[in-house]
Amino acid sequence: MPVGPYLADVQPTPGTVLPVVTRASDEPLDELHAPVLDEFVGGLFVGYSFGPPFGRRLITWQDLERIEVPRRVLAREAAHNLEARLGEAQIHGQPPAVMLGFDGLASSLLLADALWADLADAVPGDLVVGLPARDAVIVTGSESGPGLEKVRRAVNRVYFAGDRHLLTRDLFVRRRGVWELTRASDPQWTGGSRR
Repeated sequence: MPVGPYLADVQPTPGTVLPVVTRASDEPLDELHAPVLDEFVGGLFVGYSFGPPFGRRLITWQDLERIEVPRRVLAREAAHNLEARLGEAQIHGQPPAVMLGFDGLASSLLLADALWADLADAVPGDLVVGLPARDAVIVTGSESGPGLEKVRRAVNRVYFAGDRHLLTRDLFVRRRGVWELTRASDPQWTGGSRR
């Protein structure tokens, strides 16, 4: 039986766990071999991975049963570990749009509220991100036309290149501390407002 892209030949061992933003697998998996996923936003989910290295394999329901850790404890520990590692996040480039780096899991940074509280004052308008792949997060402000265009182009380039862990062509805007979906192709999305 195929086990899908989430599973490698190695078994996870309890260690540090981090959250991983991902899409659901298109391949049917039985309940035990399916990854533990929590809904996030815009068709994306939060999975969990032991590491380092992180993201190579998502924790499955069978793994959770084997290590005897409740789901809530797993999620809480992953969030705590992410916050503790925020000092490892990197910002590349210059405004009007910058890219985030985080050891191949930049998309996980969307779950780190403290990071976005710090970045909110650095962009014009609301925070807007492109999240084309697990290792690609492009950030701008909703009131930056050149920044929004740069984010759209970067998302399209990542999709054209065919990254291994593609996520979405959609853009996300952060309002009142919550990520919301906006379609990259939505003609109503101009200057940070949906009319």
